[in-house]
Amino acid sequence: MRHRQAEFDERNRIASAELLAQLSATVRDADRVLASLDPSALLEPRRIQTYDVTVLRAIYAVVEHFSMHAGQIVLLAKMWKGDLGLYDLSSGNPRPAWRGGAPGH
Repeated sequence: MRHRQAEFDERNRIASAELLAQLSATVRDADRVLASLDPSALLEPRRIQTYDVTVLRAIYAVVEHFSMHAGQIVLLAKMWKGDLGLYDLSSGNPRPAWRGGAPGH
């Protein structure tokens, strides 16, 4: 359950480890919900906010929205910090270098 207004009203500095923990928990929660979804429900209509959509369309909209914000965060971080070292390019082939990345994939 989200407390949307509280998210926008927050003005205190939150440690990066805490933000990462909150994000990870949210993604795990979303993954559990999606895993429990009966495939037959994907085409069912829903009224979400002011939109009439199918469950599948709502899922795609959330994924698109999340990825847009993730891109904004990466862009701002690169502007402030430069290269974030997300990929190891030493072998000539980009390999994920972030914690939990899958080397060789």
